Amino acid sequence: MPHTNRKKKSSPTTAPGEQKKKVVVHTKRKEVLDEEGWVHVVDTPRTRRSIVSKGAKSLHAGDFELDGVQYINRTLDEMREEFKYWKKSWEADIASVELKKALEGRGEGGVKKCVVLGLGSLQSARREGRRASFTQLAALETLLSIFGLSLRAIRREKIPAVFQEPQFTDTDKQLLRELGYEVVEDPTAFGDIEENSLVYAIHCYADVYKKISEQKRPAIFIGTDVENSGRFTLSETAEVTAKALDEMVKQYEAIDFPQIRHDFSDTKIYWRKNEEAKP
Repeated sequence: MPHTNRKKKSSPTTAPGEQKKKVVVHTKRKEVLDEEGWVHVVDTPRTRRSIVSKGAKSLHAGDFELDGVQYINRTLDEMREEFKYWKKSWEADIASVELKKALEGRGEGGVKKCVVLGLGSLQSARREGRRASFTQLAALETLLSIFGLSLRAIRREKIPAVFQEPQFTDTDKQLLRELGYEVVEDPTAFGDIEENSLVYAIHCYADVYKKISEQKRPAIFIGTDVENSGRFTLSETAEVTAKALDEMVKQYEAIDFPQIRHDFSDTKIYWRKNEEAKP
């Protein structure tokens, strides 16, 4: 009688290429580590095709695509609710408390306008991306509330904020305008950077930081730690950007931005030094 060949499932530790997609099973939950380094916790069972055949990229699949970027469908009401959820989560986190403490006594004057660059779409197909964008938006409102104290006392109004993000959808823009913010097209916002500006640019591309360094020195710059920007000079543009930023922040003092997950990883708050205080 001919022998029947049976295929034995390979062990995750011995199968070639498994280091790129690890699946760890904990009762009814699975953690999927994708090629970008994101860990996805899957609570509901997925088909073998969705996990194995398509791999981690299926977790980023969207309802529609614009310029090569995947998005999910969201109504304005759903966007409001999602922002409300992540804002509540931010305000309950210790990072929010630490940010307020770090800014204590620093909110007087100086900032008259805010320029927000590269927030990311609130309709991103990547859940981690949406979470980070909503959380960064919630943290921005905390900042504007603190820095706007003196301005409201004088003129009874809040600090105006200008948003620029090429990946914004129409619903993104609608929500931000509803919140009282202005949305402009690239590269308009760079021209709004003045000496009395707060520039909020977290996890942006090198060319964005390069353009920031070419403007007037803002009162406050919140972005990627400049000391680390030169560690990954994979291109001539990145190297030029690292040098330009290093030159810019020589006029600044810096503190770490309080951490919550990876939403503010490698982020610092830079204050322009008082020129009159120099010897």
